[in-house]
Amino acid sequence: MRPLLRCAALLAALGLASCGADVGIGIGVVWHDDHPWPNHPDWPSWPDRPQGATGLFPIAGDVCGVCTGSADGAGSAARFNAPEGIAADALGNLYVAEPASATIRKVTPQGAVTTLAGARGAVGYADGDGNAARFNLPSRLSADAQGNVYLTDTGNSVVRKITPAGSVGTVAGNGTCGSVDGRMTSAQFCNPKGIALDRRGNLWIADTGNHTVRRIDSAGNVTTVAGSPGVCGSADGRGGTARFCNPQDVGVDEWDNVYVVDTGNSTVRMIKPSGEVSTLAGQAGQCGATDGSTTVSRLCAPSGIAVEGNDLYIADTGNATIRRINLDNVTSTVAGVAGRQGIALGALPGGLDRPAGVARAPDGSFALTTHNLVVKLLPAK
Repeated sequence: MRPLLRCAALLAALGLASCGADVGIGIGVVWHDDHPWPNHPDWPSWPDRPQGATGLFPIAGDVCGVCTGSADGAGSAARFNAPEGIAADALGNLYVAEPASATIRKVTPQGAVTTLAGARGAVGYADGDGNAARFNLPSRLSADAQGNVYLTDTGNSVVRKITPAGSVGTVAGNGTCGSVDGRMTSAQFCNPKGIALDRRGNLWIADTGNHTVRRIDSAGNVTTVAGSPGVCGSADGRGGTARFCNPQDVGVDEWDNVYVVDTGNSTVRMIKPSGEVSTLAGQAGQCGATDGSTTVSRLCAPSGIAVEGNDLYIADTGNATIRRINLDNVTSTVAGVAGRQGIALGALPGGLDRPAGVARAPDGSFALTTHNLVVKLLPAK
């Protein structure tokens, strides 16, 4: 059981190296007749849907034989190309990292999709406004209360910031793959992926290529908090004695605990404010799909996380599911069917295809990236 620092918060709602082999994907699409494809991302306020219902519902993108690519548009007319990270701002806008097209996309609460920064297929490294900016495999994002978006520009080994107006700047890193602590561009990362903003204004980074977790404070100072640069492994412990393997996402709760999606180990880890690292779910090196307590549960190459109060929602990519880890560190399956890759919208459990990103939206729902779609999840509580 995770330590609870504020008992009252129990009543408050918030937010593949070692996996054996690559998981084969067969795209199978199943449509439920009772859940058509309307453009209603503001569900459950639709008059034809009862309050309190659960399920998987479309926000933007489509699935069909020619529905690949990257194109702006509304609802099912929009196109995504293997989207990964997703984040929500306070107004309900969603931001999507699209590594394959080297762009950052924006989805309004009405489902209108635009390209916020970068130009489709124009890979590079350049700060600038809107489509003048260049990225290389941008992968994860986080948004602050002012509508700024922070992202890991993985291929460039830097952390970037996008203002609400679409102006892109570099927060930390200098484009060189390395592991150097320091201030802003004097620091170095190596193919970072995960990113999360805490209540104190610190950015937490899953520095994937270095197998470490880094922190960028509000003054731009970069420090290594846990893990050993260049050492892939799995060990609980404090600070530099802990080991991770290809961590791909991070999340932070309101008590400053940091959660790490340790993708290469198929586990979920926690870093306490003291720097102590522990394992919450999964067994290092064992790709599986078992619900239960810490010692029993198994995951397979998870890659995304969202924090809701005392619960963690995990994009369990290799299993094609969304998992939930509660305060007692018991893992359960929320959506999708383990081992069955394919999209099935509507009633839960539904079906997902290699879900990569998960974010909590202001209305209490969750937004997912799966296949070439952005999907809304309303889980059973």
